[in-house]
Amino acid sequence: MTCPHCGAEMHTIEIETIDGQPASVNECLNCGGHLLAPVLGNFISSNTAKNIDSIIPKATSVPTHSPICTHCQQTMSSIKDDSVPQTVTVFSCPNNHGDFYPKDQLIQFKKAQDAKINYHKLWGIPVKSAFAVLIPVVIIFTAITVIPNVLKSMRTSQETRVTASEILTSPLITPITSTEVLISFSTRQPSKTNIRFTQGSTSIYEVSTKEDTSHLLSVPNLLPSTSYKYVIEIIVNDKTLTTDEYTFSTP
Repeated sequence: MTCPHCGAEMHTIEIETIDGQPASVNECLNCGGHLLAPVLGNFISSNTAKNIDSIIPKATSVPTHSPICTHCQQTMSSIKDDSVPQTVTVFSCPNNHGDFYPKDQLIQFKKAQDAKINYHKLWGIPVKSAFAVLIPVVIIFTAITVIPNVLKSMRTSQETRVTASEILTSPLITPITSTEVLISFSTRQPSKTNIRFTQGSTSIYEVSTKEDTSHLLSVPNLLPSTSYKYVIEIIVNDKTLTTDEYTFSTP
């Protein structure tokens, strides 16, 4: 495979995701860029990204043109949304063949991603959703076919959640480590919310103690490779509505 950016031959290196799953990364020794499977960048650690980006490229300058996907020959576009800082450049294939990170951009993306998650956890500030953290989240649930067991979520259809119709989005599970996940969702109208575990744990968490439409909860101290079930309690006008059960598994 040739590099989407400079056209040089790429080499394949083997890595592990945050849950220990094997994955491949295409590396260009000429320009220092890396081509990753769609959303794979979400599921590698900062240390892995640092090791990947540690190569010294042969070329002294980075190409200024946009990369061309070697699979479909389409121009890859720079991702412009909340998940990627303005100071970081990540190119994505319009046909989801992969994401290209120029030299040093993979580690910069992971640093920014970690900083955003840690900031919101430290101050207890809900992000709008995990969409502000993951890249590119529009296909996050299809990542299961690319990275088995990294992200598992059973979403209940809107029709079966009549008693909790205030739920606007199905919960999104974002694994932080094998023992911690973020649960993100939003409601149609400002609401107070709780999460009550029904399997794997008996814990009850207050998600939003003040009425809000964006809800984010960090759940620590979980067991690795364990299935959990939970329900969301929505308090609107002093009335509590409860969703059907949702399921996720830790890496």
